[in-house]
Amino acid sequence: MAKSIRLRAFGKVNLSLNITGKNSKSGLHELDSVMMSADVFDTVTVTERADGEIRVTFTNADIGQNNTAYKAAKAVHGVIGGCGYDIVVEKGIPVGAGLGGSSADGAAVLRALDLFYRLPDKLDMRATALSVGSDVPFMLTGGLARVRGTGEDLFFIENKISLFAIGLMSESVSTAAAYSAFDNLHSDCKLCPTDNDKLCSLLLAGDGEAVRLFGNALYEPAVKLCPTVKYNAELLKSLGATVNLTGSGSMVLGYFTDIQKFAEAVSKLDGKRYYALAPVKTGILHEWIER
Repeated sequence: MAKSIRLRAFGKVNLSLNITGKNSKSGLHELDSVMMSADVFDTVTVTERADGEIRVTFTNADIGQNNTAYKAAKAVHGVIGGCGYDIVVEKGIPVGAGLGGSSADGAAVLRALDLFYRLPDKLDMRATALSVGSDVPFMLTGGLARVRGTGEDLFFIENKISLFAIGLMSESVSTAAAYSAFDNLHSDCKLCPTDNDKLCSLLLAGDGEAVRLFGNALYEPAVKLCPTVKYNAELLKSLGATVNLTGSGSMVLGYFTDIQKFAEAVSKLDGKRYYALAPVKTGILHEWIER
């Protein structure tokens, strides 16, 4: 009987995103970012197929075949061979938000195939994840971590504060375009709006003042590419939130440490579409629904 598993793949938010330069070999921007798993998820089903082909289907989104779920399956298949896979992704993470949906899908495929075949006996999981995408090593585990370099340097920490966030979407912002705009603004390819040493210390201490240190070096480029980002940020500030962009956008998040103030802010949105997010504190990114 063909093996099959259905997983929830949770998205992430960037509490901070510092850009520390460019990698001289790969040309990729190097980051110093604090990432946290959030309770928005895609549902990913992976099923073996006998003919060796890899097929990925998105049930509610128009995403091409050059996607991270396919790359993850291809990376594993290239090492272990054998049967192929049918992969079905039900999108719950909005596309183009900066919530890491693509990386979550790729990590979910790796986790599914690990449950099938005990992948660490056959390949380096962390290196394989990094070859699929820079956020995939974090998404493979989830929780809360400081992520540096091009995704290879991870330090996981415990989150001891309660966070509640309102997410507002704008038009999609291309990640490549955001980094290109950043380089046009900063010739040295560096901007570090956040003291991540202090931020991690406050998170570990359970100190709500941590939200004051949230920041994102891509905020200004995102605003240049999509002025609605600034409009949404100002709206959330007017509701008493601490505001931060996640990833390269376009989702802007308004954070609260008090659930009552969060609820009051939601009540004032007057029917505007929003996403309500809270941390996934378990440190387990993928939970299987059906096996």
